[in-house]
Amino acid sequence: MTTQRIFALLVVTFALLGGCAMDRGVSGAADELTSHPYFDVWQSDSGDYYFDLRAANHEIILQSQGYGSRTAAINGVLSVLDNGESWSNYEVLPARDGSYYFVLESANGRVIGMSETYTTRSNANRGLEGVVRNVGAYLDWQANRTGARFDVFRGADGRFYFSLHAGNGEIVLRSQGYSTEEAAYNGAFSVSENGVDAARYEINDSADGGAYFNLKARNGAIIGTSEVYASRSNATRGRDAVIAVLGQLDVL
Repeated sequence: MTTQRIFALLVVTFALLGGCAMDRGVSGAADELTSHPYFDVWQSDSGDYYFDLRAANHEIILQSQGYGSRTAAINGVLSVLDNGESWSNYEVLPARDGSYYFVLESANGRVIGMSETYTTRSNANRGLEGVVRNVGAYLDWQANRTGARFDVFRGADGRFYFSLHAGNGEIVLRSQGYSTEEAAYNGAFSVSENGVDAARYEINDSADGGAYFNLKARNGAIIGTSEVYASRSNATRGRDAVIAVLGQLDVL
Protein backbone atom coordinates (compact mmCIF):
# COMPACT_ATOMS: atom_id res chain seq x y z
CA MET A 1 0.00 0.00 0.00
CA THR A 2 1.50 3.34 -1.04
CA THR A 3 1.97 6.30 1.26
CA GLN A 4 -0.48 8.29 -0.88
CA ARG A 5 -3.26 5.78 -0.20
CA ILE A 6 -2.29 5.45 3.46
CA PHE A 7 -2.62 9.20 3.91
CA ALA A 8 -6.09 9.14 2.37
CA LEU A 9 -7.07 6.47 4.89
CA LEU A 10 -5.29 7.95 7.87
CA VAL A 11 -6.74 11.44 7.95
CA VAL A 12 -10.13 10.19 9.07
CA THR A 13 -8.92 9.22 12.52
CA PHE A 14 -6.83 11.95 14.05
CA ALA A 15 -9.50 14.23 15.51
CA LEU A 16 -10.40 11.30 17.72
CA LEU A 17 -6.88 10.48 18.75
CA GLY A 18 -4.84 13.66 19.23
CA GLY A 19 -3.25 13.84 22.67
CA CYS A 20 -2.11 17.01 24.37
CA ALA A 21 0.67 18.09 26.69
CA MET A 22 0.58 16.44 30.12
CA ASP A 23 -2.38 14.27 29.08
CA ARG A 24 -1.56 10.64 28.35
CA GLY A 25 -5.06 9.36 29.02
CA VAL A 26 -7.22 8.01 26.23
CA SER A 27 -9.75 10.60 25.13
CA GLY A 28 -13.48 10.00 25.42
CA ALA A 29 -13.74 9.75 21.65
CA ALA A 30 -10.97 7.18 21.56
CA ASP A 31 -12.87 5.12 24.13
CA GLU A 32 -15.35 4.41 21.36
CA LEU A 33 -12.61 2.75 19.28
CA THR A 34 -12.74 -0.68 20.85
CA SER A 35 -12.97 -2.87 17.76
CA HIS A 36 -9.68 -1.99 16.08
CA PRO A 37 -6.16 -0.67 16.76
CA TYR A 38 -5.50 3.07 16.64
CA PHE A 39 -2.76 5.69 16.93
CA ASP A 40 -2.47 8.29 19.66
CA VAL A 41 -0.45 11.42 18.81
CA TRP A 42 0.51 13.56 21.80
CA GLN A 43 2.82 16.30 23.03
CA SER A 44 5.11 15.93 26.03
CA ASP A 45 5.89 18.55 28.64
CA SER A 46 9.19 19.20 26.82
CA GLY A 47 7.31 20.20 23.66
CA ASP A 48 8.25 17.17 21.57
CA TYR A 49 5.56 15.13 19.82
CA TYR A 50 5.19 11.35 20.03
CA PHE A 51 2.85 8.67 18.76
CA ASP A 52 1.77 5.33 20.17
CA LEU A 53 0.20 2.41 18.36
CA ARG A 54 -2.46 0.96 20.62
CA ALA A 55 -4.35 -2.29 20.37
CA ALA A 56 -8.15 -2.27 20.55
CA ASN A 57 -7.95 -2.69 24.34
CA HIS A 58 -5.90 0.57 24.52
CA GLU A 59 -2.64 -1.27 25.33
CA ILE A 60 0.43 0.52 23.90
CA ILE A 61 2.26 -1.92 21.61
CA LEU A 62 4.64 0.42 19.75
CA GLN A 63 6.06 3.83 20.67
CA SER A 64 7.89 6.49 18.70
CA GLN A 65 10.86 8.69 19.38
CA GLY A 66 10.29 12.41 19.91
CA TYR A 67 9.54 14.68 16.94
CA GLY A 68 9.87 18.44 16.68
CA SER A 69 6.37 18.97 15.26
CA ARG A 70 2.98 17.31 15.17
CA THR A 71 3.21 16.99 11.39
CA ALA A 72 6.52 15.14 11.71
CA ALA A 73 4.95 12.75 14.22
CA ILE A 74 2.03 12.09 11.87
CA ASN A 75 4.49 11.44 9.07
CA GLY A 76 6.06 8.91 11.45
CA VAL A 77 2.66 7.22 11.74
CA LEU A 78 2.48 7.09 7.94
CA SER A 79 5.89 5.41 7.92
CA VAL A 80 4.66 2.80 10.42
CA LEU A 81 1.73 2.02 8.14
CA ASP A 82 4.00 1.91 5.12
CA ASN A 83 6.51 -0.46 6.75
CA GLY A 84 4.80 -2.16 9.67
CA GLU A 85 3.20 -5.12 7.88
CA SER A 86 6.55 -6.59 6.85
CA TRP A 87 8.45 -8.77 9.34
CA SER A 88 11.71 -7.94 7.58
CA ASN A 89 11.47 -4.34 8.77
CA TYR A 90 11.67 -5.35 12.45
CA GLU A 91 14.70 -6.28 14.51
CA VAL A 92 14.69 -7.96 17.93
CA LEU A 93 17.51 -6.67 20.15
CA PRO A 94 18.89 -7.43 23.61
CA ALA A 95 18.62 -4.76 26.29
CA ARG A 96 21.39 -4.07 28.81
CA ASP A 97 19.44 -5.75 31.62
CA GLY A 98 19.13 -9.04 29.71
CA SER A 99 15.60 -8.41 28.47
CA TYR A 100 14.62 -7.99 24.82
CA TYR A 101 12.81 -5.42 22.71
CA PHE A 102 12.21 -4.83 19.01
CA VAL A 103 12.37 -1.85 16.70
CA LEU A 104 10.58 -1.07 13.45
CA GLU A 105 12.79 0.49 10.79
CA SER A 106 11.98 2.38 7.61
CA ALA A 107 13.47 1.46 4.23
CA ASN A 108 16.50 3.67 4.93
CA GLY A 109 17.16 1.97 8.28
CA ARG A 110 15.78 4.74 10.47
CA VAL A 111 14.02 3.58 13.65
CA ILE A 112 10.37 4.69 13.56
CA GLY A 113 8.96 2.68 16.46
CA MET A 114 10.10 0.74 19.51
CA SER A 115 8.45 -1.85 21.74
CA GLU A 116 8.43 -2.27 25.48
CA THR A 117 10.95 -4.73 26.93
CA TYR A 118 10.20 -8.45 27.24
CA THR A 119 11.76 -11.03 29.56
CA THR A 120 12.65 -13.41 26.71
CA ARG A 121 13.36 -13.23 22.99
CA SER A 122 10.39 -15.48 22.28
CA ASN A 123 8.10 -13.06 24.13
CA ALA A 124 9.56 -10.20 22.08
CA ASN A 125 8.85 -12.17 18.91
CA ARG A 126 5.26 -12.67 20.00
CA GLY A 127 4.99 -8.94 20.68
CA LEU A 128 6.40 -8.23 17.24
CA GLU A 129 3.84 -10.57 15.70
CA GLY A 130 1.12 -8.64 17.53
CA VAL A 131 2.29 -5.31 16.10
CA VAL A 132 2.36 -6.70 12.55
CA ARG A 133 -1.13 -8.08 13.06
CA ASN A 134 -2.45 -4.81 14.50
CA VAL A 135 -0.97 -2.68 11.71
CA GLY A 136 -2.72 -4.93 9.23
CA ALA A 137 -5.97 -4.75 11.19
CA TYR A 138 -5.78 -0.95 11.27
CA LEU A 139 -5.28 -0.79 7.50
CA ASP A 140 -8.09 -3.27 6.90
CA TRP A 141 -10.44 -1.23 9.08
CA GLN A 142 -9.55 2.02 7.32
CA ALA A 143 -9.80 0.42 3.88
CA ASN A 144 -13.42 -0.45 4.62
CA ARG A 145 -14.27 3.19 5.31
CA THR A 146 -15.55 5.25 2.41
CA GLY A 147 -16.09 8.94 1.89
CA ALA A 148 -14.10 12.14 1.89
CA ARG A 149 -10.34 11.93 1.60
CA PHE A 150 -7.10 13.65 0.68
CA ASP A 151 -4.91 12.41 -2.17
CA VAL A 152 -1.25 13.38 -2.48
CA PHE A 153 0.32 12.79 -5.89
CA ARG A 154 3.13 13.75 -8.22
CA GLY A 155 2.14 15.86 -11.21
CA ALA A 156 3.40 15.64 -14.77
CA ASP A 157 5.66 18.61 -14.01
CA GLY A 158 7.47 16.60 -11.32
CA ARG A 159 6.03 18.67 -8.47
CA PHE A 160 3.79 17.29 -5.71
CA TYR A 161 0.15 18.24 -5.17
CA PHE A 162 -2.77 17.30 -2.98
CA SER A 163 -6.50 17.39 -3.63
CA LEU A 164 -9.45 17.16 -1.27
CA HIS A 165 -12.25 14.86 -2.46
CA ALA A 166 -15.84 14.80 -1.25
CA GLY A 167 -17.49 11.46 -0.49
CA ASN A 168 -18.69 11.17 -4.10
CA GLY A 169 -15.12 11.55 -5.38
CA GLU A 170 -15.53 15.14 -6.56
CA ILE A 171 -12.46 17.35 -6.03
CA VAL A 172 -13.47 20.33 -3.92
CA LEU A 173 -10.04 21.86 -3.23
CA ARG A 174 -6.66 21.72 -4.96
CA SER A 175 -3.20 22.71 -3.81
CA GLN A 176 -0.39 24.58 -5.48
CA GLY A 177 2.67 22.59 -6.49
CA TYR A 178 5.27 21.63 -3.88
CA SER A 179 8.90 20.73 -4.47
CA THR A 180 8.78 17.67 -2.16
CA GLU A 181 6.23 15.08 -1.15
CA GLU A 182 6.73 15.96 2.51
CA ALA A 183 5.86 19.60 1.79
CA ALA A 184 2.66 18.49 0.05
CA TYR A 185 1.72 16.40 3.10
CA ASN A 186 2.39 19.38 5.33
CA GLY A 187 0.12 21.48 3.12
CA ALA A 188 -2.66 18.91 3.36
CA PHE A 189 -2.33 18.78 7.15
CA SER A 190 -2.49 22.58 7.18
CA VAL A 191 -5.77 22.42 5.24
CA SER A 192 -7.03 19.97 7.85
CA GLU A 193 -6.16 22.38 10.65
CA ASN A 194 -7.32 25.63 9.04
CA GLY A 195 -10.07 24.59 6.66
CA VAL A 196 -12.89 24.22 9.19
CA ASP A 197 -12.72 27.97 9.95
CA ALA A 198 -14.71 30.11 7.49
CA ALA A 199 -12.54 33.10 8.39
CA ARG A 200 -9.57 31.40 6.72
CA TYR A 201 -11.21 31.61 3.28
CA GLU A 202 -11.03 34.51 0.85
CA ILE A 203 -13.49 34.72 -2.05
CA ASN A 204 -12.12 36.48 -5.14
CA ASP A 205 -13.45 37.54 -8.53
CA SER A 206 -11.91 35.76 -11.50
CA ALA A 207 -10.88 37.37 -14.78
CA ASP A 208 -13.78 35.76 -16.66
CA GLY A 209 -16.45 37.21 -14.36
CA GLY A 210 -16.78 34.20 -12.09
CA ALA A 211 -15.46 33.72 -8.57
CA TYR A 212 -13.20 31.34 -6.65
CA PHE A 213 -11.85 31.05 -3.14
CA ASN A 214 -8.48 30.55 -1.52
CA LEU A 215 -7.86 28.93 1.83
CA LYS A 216 -5.08 30.57 3.83
CA ALA A 217 -2.96 29.39 6.73
CA ARG A 218 -2.48 31.51 9.83
CA ASN A 219 0.58 33.15 8.26
CA GLY A 220 -1.44 34.20 5.22
CA ALA A 221 0.04 31.63 2.82
CA ILE A 222 -2.43 30.14 0.33
CA ILE A 223 -2.76 26.41 0.97
CA GLY A 224 -5.73 25.55 -1.25
CA THR A 225 -7.65 26.99 -4.21
CA SER A 226 -11.09 26.11 -5.52
CA GLU A 227 -12.36 25.79 -9.06
CA VAL A 228 -13.92 28.87 -10.68
CA TYR A 229 -17.65 29.28 -9.97
CA ALA A 230 -20.22 31.21 -11.99
CA SER A 231 -20.91 33.66 -9.16
CA ARG A 232 -19.69 34.72 -5.73
CA SER A 233 -22.74 33.10 -4.15
CA ASN A 234 -21.81 29.80 -5.80
CA ALA A 235 -18.23 30.21 -4.58
CA THR A 236 -19.57 30.81 -1.08
CA ARG A 237 -21.58 27.60 -1.29
CA GLY A 238 -18.45 25.83 -2.55
CA ARG A 239 -16.50 27.12 0.46
CA ASP A 240 -19.23 25.84 2.78
CA ALA A 241 -19.05 22.47 1.04
CA VAL A 242 -15.30 22.25 1.71
CA ILE A 243 -15.86 23.06 5.38
CA ALA A 244 -18.53 20.34 5.51
CA VAL A 245 -16.21 17.80 3.85
CA LEU A 246 -13.45 18.53 6.35
CA GLY A 247 -16.00 18.11 9.12
CA GLN A 248 -16.86 14.66 7.76
CA LEU A 249 -13.19 13.74 7.88
CA ASP A 250 -12.94 14.61 11.60
CA VAL A 251 -9.48 15.85 10.72
CA LEU A 252 -6.62 16.69 13.06
